[in-house]
Amino acid sequence: MTVVVYSSKSGSSKKYAEALSERTGLHIYPIGQQPADESIVFFGWLRDDTIVGLSQADISKVIAVCVVGLDDVGRFDKAAVAEKNGVKVPVYYLRGWIDRSKLNIVDKTVLLAVSVMMKLKGLNQYNQPIFDAMMEGGSFYDEKFLDPVTMFVESRR
Repeated sequence: MTVVVYSSKSGSSKKYAEALSERTGLHIYPIGQQPADESIVFFGWLRDDTIVGLSQADISKVIAVCVVGLDDVGRFDKAAVAEKNGVKVPVYYLRGWIDRSKLNIVDKTVLLAVSVMMKLKGLNQYNQPIFDAMMEGGSFYDEKFLDPVTMFVESRR
């Protein structure tokens, strides 16, 4: 049997995981609370190309990884992130959000530093919305990003 497992900081990975669970009927668990003998569709967020929480999952049980981030879907380099994280199963990218009220001072400081670097390099049509989301909070959540994940899960039944 397959379960949905997530790691979430400000809620977008969790919301996508809940939506997939509702669509497919799969049970859902936060990382560390999943049954040991089930295969996993993992949802995690990105921190500097690291899929947060994935290292806490039994990678041999993971059948798909859903990465939640802010970048435009077309600009996300799945292969590079998969390689960096040792992922050898299908990787799906879903745009999430930042809820600044759920971030601590360290997270906010990191976002500020990244935002400053973005601004110094120059803002454009691709990174301006991301910059705005990092500075003020913002959402790119759209359940349509789950369509290929849902198809994958259904194909394995």
